[in-house]
Amino acid sequence: MTKVSARWVPKMLDDSKKEIRMTCSEEMLTRHHSDPHFLENLVTMDETRIPLFNPKTKRQSKQWKHPDSPPPKKFRVGASAEKILYSIFWDQKGVILSYPLPKGMTIIGECYRDILKNHLLPAVAEKRPELVGNFILHQDNAPPHKARTVTEFLVEQGIETLQHPPYSPDLAPSDFWLFDALKLSLRGRQFPSRSSLGSAVYQSLKHTPKDL
Repeated sequence: MTKVSARWVPKMLDDSKKEIRMTCSEEMLTRHHSDPHFLENLVTMDETRIPLFNPKTKRQSKQWKHPDSPPPKKFRVGASAEKILYSIFWDQKGVILSYPLPKGMTIIGECYRDILKNHLLPAVAEKRPELVGNFILHQDNAPPHKARTVTEFLVEQGIETLQHPPYSPDLAPSDFWLFDALKLSLRGRQFPSRSSLGSAVYQSLKHTPKDL
């Protein structure tokens, strides 16, 4: 026998959660095959915190050196304490809405409902008029997204939501695709204010290649 360490996993899924995950995946595959426009009508979203300063990664800090010269050194620097919480909604054509929460606010059910009502729907009408009344909202199972006030609002507006399996980060495209690209583009840049960071976020999202 050998002594080994346990492998860390994000969540220990029980049989019922695995069953739900498989069922959701099968339903999405079936729908995709039966409706060729299914993905075109999908609007996904998530929240992320972006600091006013985040140091470059080690890979970004690489330098050319001669074989006889000593390796370069740099001081370890941490990210700034102040961060802005963004709610970002996007589809296959690009970003529809990037909404920074006011300083001191956190996402709760009422706040998220107001973002949907006062910001997302007008943004869809302006940027994706073909999706008005015809888009499917994909969000994870965070408590604010599942709050009663949010559910009631979505039903009133006739907005369909795509079921998200429990603890499934691989089915949350903002986490494994958009947010990494966004934050990498901002690393190493010092922003003196929330507005300057907001402008940089806007430009980065605007120029993010759709096929990245």
